Amino acid sequence: MLHSTQLHTWLKPLGIALACFFLNTSNAQKAPPDDAEPSTASVLDAFPAPQSGYTRHVIHLPIGNYENNLKIELLAGKVQETDCNPSHYTGQFEEKILEGWGYNYYELKNVEGPASTKMACPDDKQSLQFVPVQSNGSLLQYNSNLPVVVYLPEGLELRWRTWVATPYNTALTE
Repeated sequence: MLHSTQLHTWLKPLGIALACFFLNTSNAQKAPPDDAEPSTASVLDAFPAPQSGYTRHVIHLPIGNYENNLKIELLAGKVQETDCNPSHYTGQFEEKILEGWGYNYYELKNVEGPASTKMACPDDKQSLQFVPVQSNGSLLQYNSNLPVVVYLPEGLELRWRTWVATPYNTALTE
């Protein structure tokens, strides 16, 4: 059995050796060659220019833990004057594939509106609100390796948020 004084004299050289090993190998990775991975700018050059009446929006996702449990939600819309009634536009996100690359990009099509409820407002007060485009296909797989490229009709802005999956629950049999 080792006594505490014997333990300290044994651990100190081991700790120093391990620290030197990790310090020496932490910077030992070679820099990738210039042509190994295309830069973000060159990847974006592969995407088509926006059509007339459209603008291109790009999201660079941060690296996430367990990206297979993450989703990204796209929310297009416009800030405009509204009353007390909830308002929205309608539209459809279309997923397209960049030929020769296999990368996905998205176009928002068939935007109509705004539509709102017609409740009587107690006051005719107007305020600036973000009015979203309600659409299908706006929940995407999270992938921090590639930019998310979205084409929207001019005048719309793109907002996004991340969704995290929770553990599965088991349904009861009744």
